[in-house]
Amino acid sequence: MRRSFVIYFAALVFALALTLSSPFTTRTVNSADLQEKCDDCNIRNNRQFEHCLTVHGINEQRCYDQFNEGVVHCFRNFCEQ
Repeated sequence: MRRSFVIYFAALVFALALTLSSPFTTRTVNSADLQEKCDDCNIRNNRQFEHCLTVHGINEQRCYDQFNEGVVHCFRNFCEQ
């Protein structure tokens, strides 16, 4: 009985050691980095929108659709993190 308890305890300690010593490192991201990426994405989206309006004119619906998709992309990937 005592020997089985020792084996069980040793297996538990070994499993815990394997779990805690995972080879993957955790990388934290600064909120300033995310905000900078969010701002860069929004600036790039605005430039593309202005360029589209310059090329196609103010009544081109495609420019507004692309702008809206760009806003969704920026917020989904950078601003709502």
